[in-house]
Amino acid sequence: MRDVQFLIAMATLMASAPLAAETAPCPTREAGASYPWQNLEPMRGDRYAWVIIDVDRTGRPLRCGVGENNLPDPDMRFFLCNAYKGDWRAPPAATGDPDVRTIKRRTTMIGYEHAQADKKARKEWFRQHPAERQACYPE
Repeated sequence: MRDVQFLIAMATLMASAPLAAETAPCPTREAGASYPWQNLEPMRGDRYAWVIIDVDRTGRPLRCGVGENNLPDPDMRFFLCNAYKGDWRAPPAATGDPDVRTIKRRTTMIGYEHAQADKKARKEWFRQHPAERQACYPE
């Protein structure tokens, strides 16, 4: 009887080991950070815009404008600024910072070729890093 209990305990332990590995927490990643396989260099078909945002001391956007860009129409620039004003926040001001700060950020919207290159690089990265779980890196 004792041998049976030992075998059951060992089987339970061995069965739970892969489960424990699968439920290990995913690595933390800073919001907006790129994935390790992503190419950050511009490619043919990408759209970009320099967004200039005035923010208050809390980091909340007050005004937004678009600088140098290759966006095809003014509506895209308008919607890009609205997205920044609605969803984006800058870090709070440090002591000595002015009440209104101007922040310049580059926004890139990748094109088809860039998306395909990233997709191929993702597959290769996971092939080279078999211990990484794809569920930790949503597409």
